[in-house]
Amino acid sequence: MVRAIAAFMIMLTCGCRQEVTMLTQDQLAALLEQDRQITLNRAGVTGTAHVNADQSFFVEVPRLGRDTGIWWQEGDRICSRWKTFRKDQNLCAVVGQVEDGTYRGYTPGRGSYLGEFTLLP
Repeated sequence: MVRAIAAFMIMLTCGCRQEVTMLTQDQLAALLEQDRQITLNRAGVTGTAHVNADQSFFVEVPRLGRDTGIWWQEGDRICSRWKTFRKDQNLCAVVGQVEDGTYRGYTPGRGSYLGEFTLLP
């Protein structure tokens, strides 16, 4: 019985999976060429960020507080260094877009899910 329920849950999850189209280097550059305000979500931890064309950003995550940092592009990857949240450690991600307009970040190579973001008007 437990196996049947588990198999059913896997089928439901797979049936709802959305297709992710990975951004090219040029698409990522176009996305970041102007100041943007975005919402962030990772495992229910949400926040907002101002990502600036001058390669700076400000982020506010109610559960964690506020932070600033810098970002840069390396080919098809966006990299960032957060002053407090990541203790000045670099993090790079490849970005894909879902049909509903949401973007998802993944670690390069391994493809581990990092979270998602949406552009605000």
